[in-house]
Amino acid sequence: MICYFSHIVVSFNMKLFTLSFISAIYLSLAEGITLQSVFDAAGPENGYDKYLVLEQNMIYTGEVGVYEGSVFIEGNGAIVDLNEGLGIWVYAEEEYPANLDIEFVTIINGGYNGLTFNGLATGNISNCNFIQNEHGIQIMDQVNISVKNCNFINNGQYGIAVRGTVASFEISYSNFWENSLGCGGYNENCWGLSWVPLELEGSGLIENDPLFVNLDIWDFLYDENSPCIDAGNPLDTDPDGSTRDIGARWYGDEEVQPGDCNADGIQNVLDVVYMINDCILIDNSACDCGDLNQDGIVNVLDVVLLVNSILDN
Repeated sequence: MICYFSHIVVSFNMKLFTLSFISAIYLSLAEGITLQSVFDAAGPENGYDKYLVLEQNMIYTGEVGVYEGSVFIEGNGAIVDLNEGLGIWVYAEEEYPANLDIEFVTIINGGYNGLTFNGLATGNISNCNFIQNEHGIQIMDQVNISVKNCNFINNGQYGIAVRGTVASFEISYSNFWENSLGCGGYNENCWGLSWVPLELEGSGLIENDPLFVNLDIWDFLYDENSPCIDAGNPLDTDPDGSTRDIGARWYGDEEVQPGDCNADGIQNVLDVVYMINDCILIDNSACDCGDLNQDGIVNVLDVVLLVNSILDN
């Protein structure tokens, strides 16, 4: 009996060692995934000079500048943590046109703007979250952009800042909430300290708490009562056939198989890291994907089961 128990303890400790080793390797790699590195590695596709594909539930860090050519960022629900940096900049001149189309990305923690368009830049922004930046989007000069199905939440000043009298933009089916200088306000035709809040004009604009599952831990899935569900452009649809939701994640994409906590269709070390960070270290009662032994709680026993499953496969 003693030998059998010792075997269990040794086996359990070895699994924890394996888990710690794998997780440490992954975390060291994850910290090095910058948006700039993805941008540099991207090639042409679908008519764009650079086509970036981000992974769902991954966090990319840092900023990037687009100063020539056409760029598409397919976010798939990924997060870009600007780390108080300058954000994503798009600048164009007549000789060097530049365009950025971006969708399904959460852009957070910008010390300046989440997105900045200036010069003659153009762009289309769809289904993005702009959270806790100084401004969500700032446009100036002679830019021309369109925005739809986006959240502007808890930004330090405005959700959208328009500087000058020539910049042009269209916005529709978007949500503004608790931006410090006005929920639904933005500023227009202003410079320096002369920021004047005005009301946005466009179809389908709302001012509501988006009811994220947990903003504090960057879980941008929606509570079932979120006003952003089915509130996007009625001409757009989510994968389940319903009207497009506002924001970078659609309600329903969180339905995943046990252990696949990042919802990428496979069980791997990314799920181990997610389970530890979001299900165990933080008391997350909504973390159904992690309860592999179905005992009603997510703990180290579930981690061991997941590690076993990964090693067996």
